[in-house]
Amino acid sequence: MIRSIIIFISFIFALSSNYTYAEIVFDGRFSEGDFSRYGVLEANGNVVSGASTANGIQARLERVYDPAGSANSVMRATYISGDIATNSGYRSEASAFKDPIGSERWYSWGYYLPDTWKYVKVDSAIAQIHDTPDKNESGFRNPTLGLIIQDNKVKLINAFDHDAITSPSGIKSTVGVDFERRELTSWELETEKWTYLDLHVKWAADDTGSLEFWKDGVLLFQEHNHINTFNDKAGVWFKNGIYSWTPGTESISAYSTGVLIGDGKETFQSMSMSVVPEPSSYMMMMAGLLSIGFFASRRRFSPKFAGTNT
Repeated sequence: MIRSIIIFISFIFALSSNYTYAEIVFDGRFSEGDFSRYGVLEANGNVVSGASTANGIQARLERVYDPAGSANSVMRATYISGDIATNSGYRSEASAFKDPIGSERWYSWGYYLPDTWKYVKVDSAIAQIHDTPDKNESGFRNPTLGLIIQDNKVKLINAFDHDAITSPSGIKSTVGVDFERRELTSWELETEKWTYLDLHVKWAADDTGSLEFWKDGVLLFQEHNHINTFNDKAGVWFKNGIYSWTPGTESISAYSTGVLIGDGKETFQSMSMSVVPEPSSYMMMMAGLLSIGFFASRRRFSPKFAGTNT
């Protein structure tokens, strides 16, 4: 029995050693730093690097205190009615750096929306994972992944295409003809509270992709062996803030924790900002180990013979 326990302990520690090699690819949390860690900032016609604009873009992308009252700093992204287009869209967004197609990544972040979002009339994205079209390929298409607010719902939308060229440069791509688009999951719009999201994905332009998505620690979508992005060489990158396809008449703000990006060896437990995380498989195994040890010790020290005295 003791030998079995030793073997089991060795297995547990061998399994847990995988945690040692996990890597945070990008830490964009605003509780940990400013905009200097982000690649590009876009708002009201301005496109600047985060490295040169550590304090963000005035009145559009700002590092502020948590509106829910914690001591943490977060990002406030603001679109003001009358803002001019930036890269063909109406946006206030901060972009992380690119992840290559074929990479496995974890993305964890939280968002907070004021009550004014209940009255917004135009569809808006509060997070995107975007792609880079290849040479001679049109950029007029949907992002690979978008977190869209539409009709008082929050929707996770995925767009993808197997072809190397979705449509030629200068020609707008058509949904259902040049590329596919689908809704993965959705939930009712909730305001004046933090919502925490976790995405685990292997990016693939063929049927080797996988994607898992959690909201507040609850798994909402899971898929394996399915395409989930465009067939582009340059890869994808995470953007958060506000984006609208058409100019809005309302001035609105959205808050974000900033994104934490990990490689494929991270886990839900090591990445999630959720206050209601999934049970840790590691902790469950450790609890099982302790139980085995407890019962083994009872067996070892219990008398070999038991009975009544005569």
